Amino acid sequence: MIRVNLLPREMIEKKKVGAFVIFVSISILFSILICVLLFLPLRDELQAAKRRLELEQLTPRKYQPILQKLEELKREESELQAHLNAIENLIISRSPWSLVLYEISKALPEKIWLTELTKETQEKEQTVMIQGSSLNKTIDIGKFMENLTKSPLFTEVALLVMTKRTIDKREVMDFTINCKLREPRPLEKGL
Repeated sequence: MIRVNLLPREMIEKKKVGAFVIFVSISILFSILICVLLFLPLRDELQAAKRRLELEQLTPRKYQPILQKLEELKREESELQAHLNAIENLIISRSPWSLVLYEISKALPEKIWLTELTKETQEKEQTVMIQGSSLNKTIDIGKFMENLTKSPLFTEVALLVMTKRTIDKREVMDFTINCKLREPRPLEKGL
């Protein structure tokens, strides 16, 4: 069977163009409808995000006084730390006598006794004059000086005078030792 179209060619063309226009119009409307349906939830989400952003922008203003107070406290802390360090250095810079006496007693051999301790300060140097007696003559005096030299508190340990005398038929050596106190070191962090 053969089909024959008796309509003029212009009408057929118009009919094809009309169908194309209808198809394009429906497609555009459908696309617009899809865009609107997709945009409506996004619009709500964008408005919610905008509100959250406004709230976040208000937050720094709300916490600004707290942040200023925190900066002020940090400044005060650094000032107090500087004062604390100065106090520690001051305490350390003077040799506490309990520590000096402990180091001397720790360095003392058995057969030595002390008769006098004298502290002298010249300019920024502190020296300790130690006078005592020994039953073992020079051996214990040498040991005592060696122990003082090993101590972290003393430097330049020197024997000034050594004399021999007799007590109850026993020979005793009297001595005088001079030693400088080391310059105390500031406390290291973390100690």
